[in-house]
Amino acid sequence: MENITTPEKADLAYIEGFEADVKTKSDQFINYFLIAFFVIGLLLAMVYDTWKVALIISLPLLSAYYVTKTLLPKSNLYQYVLSAVLGIFMAQFIYQMHGMFEMHFFAFIGSAILITYQNWRLQIPIAIIVVLHHAIFGYLQYLGNDDIFFSQLDYMDLQTFLIHILLAIVIFFLCGLWAHHIKEYANKHIQQNYTLGKLQKNEEQNNLLRKTNLELDKFAYSVSHDLRAPLLSMKGIIDITDMMTDEEITKKHMVMLRESADKLDTFITDIHNYSRNSRQEIKLQMINFDELLNGLNQQMAYMNGTRAVDIQILTEGNDVFISDKYRVQMVLNNLISNAIRYQKIENENPYVKIKVKINSKDAEISIEDNGIGIEQENYHQIFEMFYRVSDQSKGSGLGLYIVKETVDVLKGSISLTSKKNEGTTFLVKLPNNN
Repeated sequence: MENITTPEKADLAYIEGFEADVKTKSDQFINYFLIAFFVIGLLLAMVYDTWKVALIISLPLLSAYYVTKTLLPKSNLYQYVLSAVLGIFMAQFIYQMHGMFEMHFFAFIGSAILITYQNWRLQIPIAIIVVLHHAIFGYLQYLGNDDIFFSQLDYMDLQTFLIHILLAIVIFFLCGLWAHHIKEYANKHIQQNYTLGKLQKNEEQNNLLRKTNLELDKFAYSVSHDLRAPLLSMKGIIDITDMMTDEEITKKHMVMLRESADKLDTFITDIHNYSRNSRQEIKLQMINFDELLNGLNQQMAYMNGTRAVDIQILTEGNDVFISDKYRVQMVLNNLISNAIRYQKIENENPYVKIKVKINSKDAEISIEDNGIGIEQENYHQIFEMFYRVSDQSKGSGLGLYIVKETVDVLKGSISLTSKKNEGTTFLVKLPNNN
């Protein structure tokens, strides 16, 4: 099965990659602090002779952290274990210092260190450890247990205990809040950078695509011109040869050659028109439809050979029509030539009716024929590149595609109605730029 990466998956992968990098660097940072905490415990043991406490507590703490991290590398559980470990180290140092409250700073240092993971929930285990430690050890000291080192005072009263816990919770809350804000800011920054990167990449791709399209247009334009000249010469030679020979087989061959040359000429013309339509800016000028259509009539009346097609032209409206004359002529030329090309062989009176209605807003052009027609299920395909309505066609399959592209460039519309073996009517509406 093909692996498809959606934009959402790409965004998620990018963010997860950044988070993994942050996690790795934070883990490396934590290693130094854990070693430092362990060494501090040993140094305190040397001064206060608390080796048992230092070793019995420190070694299991480090083991719990590193074993969890090793066994569950893809889980964040080891980070919560780390939070509890940092809180217990604080309790260890207070005990080793015989109740020196300044050792609370190690809990606050641990809380600040946890911010690097950008997860406010990591403040919860260390906060719980601090509260339980103070509650249990403070109560034991209050009961008169001399082996409990919690405070260098005789005991901590309830009011002092509550104030102390409240201040500690405030510090943990602020660290958690900072972790949350840093996480949001980081995600927003990542998303902005990723979006900017995609925009830059898309712009580079668009520039490359524009360059490629321009080169293809230039190539198509050059090829159409370079091929057209020798082809016209070839058609001239075919006509001369046909006139100068009486051999039946030679005349037959000339007819076949002329058909092939005409087909190639049509294809080259269509390529040229397509290339020019995509490259050339719109050039507005006044269009006289009577003059334009009469010229096309003279060119196309005998397209199917000696058998004439009745081309009927009717124009209505006295408004001046302004548009791109070259493109309008291209649309008419393709539609009229198609109407003639797809006439029924058995039809006694082939015709093409062209009606133009002009007003100040637009021009409505109707081109009706009594040809072979188009089945309704093929309506949506006829404007596709290289699609042919029938095997009877000698065209390139580009004509109607070019018509649709050209009408779109002129910001117009095109539609059709047709019945099989009865004929087709195309309706084109082009805006008047008057």
